[in-house]
Amino acid sequence: MRPPQPPKPPLPQLHFPRLPLTETQQHFWLWMCTSTVAVALYAVYVPLSATLYGLPVLAAFAVGLLQCGSIPLAVVAPRWAIAASIAGFTVFVAFSTVPLGAPWPRAVPSLLSVCALLVVLGLRERASVAIAAWLLSAVASLQVLFYPWIDLTLDGVVANLVTTTATSALALLVAILITQREGIRGELAVERLQTASELERRVIVEERNRIARELHDVVAHSMSVIQVQASSAPYRLAQLDAEARGEFGEIAASARAALQEMRLLLGVLRSEDASGDGMPQPGIFQIAELVPSIDRAGITVIVDIDPELPGDGLASTAAYRIAQESLSNVVRHAPGARASVRAEFVDGAIVLCIENDVPAGPINGHPSGGTPQTGGGHGLIGMRERCSILGGRLHAGPTAGGGFRVLATLPIAAAERRYAPAIPTEAKGPTQL
Repeated sequence: MRPPQPPKPPLPQLHFPRLPLTETQQHFWLWMCTSTVAVALYAVYVPLSATLYGLPVLAAFAVGLLQCGSIPLAVVAPRWAIAASIAGFTVFVAFSTVPLGAPWPRAVPSLLSVCALLVVLGLRERASVAIAAWLLSAVASLQVLFYPWIDLTLDGVVANLVTTTATSALALLVAILITQREGIRGELAVERLQTASELERRVIVEERNRIARELHDVVAHSMSVIQVQASSAPYRLAQLDAEARGEFGEIAASARAALQEMRLLLGVLRSEDASGDGMPQPGIFQIAELVPSIDRAGITVIVDIDPELPGDGLASTAAYRIAQESLSNVVRHAPGARASVRAEFVDGAIVLCIENDVPAGPINGHPSGGTPQTGGGHGLIGMRERCSILGGRLHAGPTAGGGFRVLATLPIAAAERRYAPAIPTEAKGPTQL
């Protein structure tokens, strides 16, 4: 005998979220609903007007078409719909007779058409337009007082006018309340989205700060060791010549500068109200200060920078960082090559070109003359991000002679519009790098 099997868990119910209707779909369904209501009222209003209220047949058709047709017409032309409804009521009052015991001057189909019209206006138009339509409809009902040939029962007319005016006002109020409720729901939904977006952004910022602090703790230790060893090397190694002592001094100075930049950056990250604008940032003219260390690595660098370029600002700092990363790539991937850095002012933008020729030494373990490897790192990604933030563009790729070129365009005006008041700058004509 088989042991009893445990009951199977119920299958999970799938809940598919309802997708919101597009504006075209909403327009279509509203048109269908209003047309259905209009046709139903028209089928009742025309024979009722011709038989009970004594309207001529053509007048009955005209009244039904004007008052019932105003309902779908309000979807596309609200003002014409109001005019059509009032015109239909005027024709009805002018050509109808006052039946005994029947509501007059506003018949039941006429009241329903006015209520439907006001509901459509209340849902789609501003509240002032819908209220104006209700006031015009109420005022138009008073025209019966100006027809002396009509035998009026004043009490019945007043009761009819009060009832129809109050009923239409109630329908209009319900439509306006529904519209306001939907508007409040939409505002709450927008607020929820903004709150969720702000919370997500805050979580990302906090995670980045944590990573930055951890990165600082790891890198700062290594850089401090490098700085101490490089600074003490001339005292520990007496046999060093003057050139080696100078190189160790440059290594120590570079390590101290890197530590200073990291500490400044970490100080900004740790302060919620701090702004990166207070940090001293290198500019495009500080690219020349990179040349000595690059020369000692065996790379000959030629720097040609237009003196009319701005020495500070986001575009200038981005140009310095791109040149710094590009020259570092030349040292890593093209040892012994010659490099050039050129920067010009073209059409309101800094055009920066860093190019190296065929390396003289091996590239990443391959014989000389090969193509530098561009994958495996984040240097080019970071350079492209710097350009995209300023609205510029970057092109990086091998040259026809076997070298490598990085060409960046950094708009100055775009950077000023994003982060500072715009400063008009006169651009020169286009030049060739």
